[in-house]
Amino acid sequence: MAFGLGSARTNKWVMVFYAAAAVVWSGWKMWKYHSSDYVIATVEPEWNTPPVELFGGRLQPGNSIELSVPKADIARLLGFIDVMRYGAIVLGLVIILVGLLFFYRFCDRVITGTPFTNAARTDVALIGVSIVAYPVLTGFMNMLGTNSVVGALELSETIDTSRSSNGLYIALVVAVFLQFVYATITQGTKLARDADGLV
Repeated sequence: MAFGLGSARTNKWVMVFYAAAAVVWSGWKMWKYHSSDYVIATVEPEWNTPPVELFGGRLQPGNSIELSVPKADIARLLGFIDVMRYGAIVLGLVIILVGLLFFYRFCDRVITGTPFTNAARTDVALIGVSIVAYPVLTGFMNMLGTNSVVGALELSETIDTSRSSNGLYIALVVAVFLQFVYATITQGTKLARDADGLV
């Protein structure tokens, strides 16, 4: 089978490749942030404020914009912002690696012919938890960093962090769908075994 389910050895090396790709991707994101002279922050007006004049434009409640703020302009809070930005990338990498570990364990159980044990169910559940945890935790850290950018610009009275929940909803749907598919396959396999026993 493809994507790591051919044999135990293939499974191991495919997962190592996935993990290495995640490390390289996270390293590239860190380098990109480090080498940039700007901090990107997506903001929107507070819901109960009138339209805001911002950098030559007019920002209405319900709209959001992406600011590219020079790091030199927010030097007094740059240390905390850097911690949040780098921390979100590192935390995201850890979550991906943990999810890959449980995916590897589940693939191993499939290869050895034990995909429907309690341990396998736990692996699938923790894969789902990892999928949901990624947007929740990294999004929270990025929000703290953006709030610091807003505070450094002294705009916290009128501007708020833009909080899109789309990523979280997609992650929840994927995680729940994964559990549903696994439960359906488990039940179908059990029914097939029972039917074989009756024949």
